[in-house]
Amino acid sequence: MTNELPPRPTLTLLQFLTGAGLFEGALLLVAFALGFVVDVHPTAELVWSWQDFGIGLLATVPMLFLLAACFLSNANGLRQIREFLRETLGPLLDRCRIVDILFLALLAGICEEVLFRGLLYQWIRAWNPTLAIMVCNLLFALAHSITPLYAMLAGFIGLYLTALMTVDSTPNLLIPITAHAAYDFVAFLVILWDYRRTADESSRPS
Repeated sequence: MTNELPPRPTLTLLQFLTGAGLFEGALLLVAFALGFVVDVHPTAELVWSWQDFGIGLLATVPMLFLLAACFLSNANGLRQIREFLRETLGPLLDRCRIVDILFLALLAGICEEVLFRGLLYQWIRAWNPTLAIMVCNLLFALAHSITPLYAMLAGFIGLYLTALMTVDSTPNLLIPITAHAAYDFVAFLVILWDYRRTADESSRPS
């Protein structure tokens, strides 16, 4: 019995972009709908600031080191995640323009952060800040549960993104949004590079 991830049908590019848009858009809709019910505005702590935008970009660096470590590691669990992402996302990203990849990254960064740290964290924090951190990032991990290990890594990244807000005396949701989107953009490019590299190696005569 192996731990190989099962193959999944490949979507068309239009289905992929539409599906991503609908999924992330649904998260944003849930954030505002639930926020209306519980009287918490999901973007109350979101303001534009060049300084905080720059902080968000700098905050991406530790996550990129983690990404590099995961891609360089030979651990079986991380190898399976790389193979899964390469085989499922690689062919789709290969047909995307750079603007499509940027769109996907921005979509994930904005919609997911507005829901998880803009609404859920702010809402639960009013009762218990520690509980808010736990619930927010557990749900964030479950939303990325491709594999148990992937969910755990996503949970750690979620904790880091939450910390970017909690350590600031004037919290700004722009910081985790920027860090999240920038990380996803680079991660998509790395997956695309890995897919093309593997395709080139397999096409070479032995």
